[in-house]
Amino acid sequence: MLRLLNLQYSLFTCLLVLCANIGVVAQEKNVFLHPKLFYKKFFPHLRIKKDPPDTSYIRSYPNYLSGSTHLLSPSIRTDLKPVNGEVAGISSFRTNIADIVGLAVNYRFVTAGFAFLLPTGAQMHDQYAKSKYRTATIKYNSRAFGFQFKYIRYKGLTDVNPSYSSDPSQVNLKRADMVSKEFQFENLWNPDWRKYSYAAPLTFSERQIKSRVGFLFNSGLFYTQLSGSSALIPPGKQKYYDGLSDVSVIRTWSIKLAPGVGGNFVFLKRFYFSAVAFPSYDLYFYKYLAAVDDKVKLRKSMVFIFDGKASVGYQSRRLYGGLRYEAERQSSSLHNIDLRASYTYLGVELGYRFNAPKFVRKVYKDTMPPGM
Repeated sequence: MLRLLNLQYSLFTCLLVLCANIGVVAQEKNVFLHPKLFYKKFFPHLRIKKDPPDTSYIRSYPNYLSGSTHLLSPSIRTDLKPVNGEVAGISSFRTNIADIVGLAVNYRFVTAGFAFLLPTGAQMHDQYAKSKYRTATIKYNSRAFGFQFKYIRYKGLTDVNPSYSSDPSQVNLKRADMVSKEFQFENLWNPDWRKYSYAAPLTFSERQIKSRVGFLFNSGLFYTQLSGSSALIPPGKQKYYDGLSDVSVIRTWSIKLAPGVGGNFVFLKRFYFSAVAFPSYDLYFYKYLAAVDDKVKLRKSMVFIFDGKASVGYQSRRLYGGLRYEAERQSSSLHNIDLRASYTYLGVELGYRFNAPKFVRKVYKDTMPPGM
């Protein structure tokens, strides 16, 4: 009996020690799970000093939670061309994506949104392979700096160049297996943030009161992958691409450093026209792969990119909305392939500013650095 009690006491003691150790480890991990503890431990003297913009040019809405929806009609194009310029070797890939609906929520400096393909959208190209689309975005936009992470994925493309086959009755080559994935990490610097609001027509956390033009600087890291279950170049065209007959994956990493210019033009007090443009030559690193797990040498190239946005709309204290247009075009000369890609989005947006609920304000205050 005494031995049994001693054994139970020993097991109980071990259990207490184990729980105490787990508690210590959990407490250490909680420093990273709880922002207040994190800032207190690693940045004890960090205090964000509030520096408001010029109120005669910009009006802010820090106490409102903005919610918006947008309906866009995209045009996504990817062309593969042989470097010898042979027209018969061109593959012109298109999607049948018609309508995209997106939702976005913004509070102070943080915006989160996602978009997906409407299943009942009006399909303009029923003869194309069925396409799928999704995207998700997280933005942090302070007055001087902006950071954005964006994920885009679409599947199902169609080669609309009929020269891939000797049979003239076969007009389109459907590639339901082809997938494009992209991860974007972008940073923007607005040196004229006191009078020009880059975020006003994008996140609607602010409103431009007086017209203003400003210079911008954009930088970023991008990862893209275009892949298929078989060779991207159809058999009938592979003779125009030297040594690329088995390439089923084109993978790229790119670095962007782009100067830009933007402006918000206000008329009739609450109406605006906004435009921004970023031309640049990006440094591209790329690979041609026969399979996604192949090990091949990186190649590099300089690629011309043009990124632009324009919108016209209305903003009041609560209601906002309008028309918007976004375009990105890239032209790159890779090894034995000229790659041309363009993405354009045209649509409408409508949103409303609500009084921010208490839990939103509390979560924001407990998560962001002190004073922000």
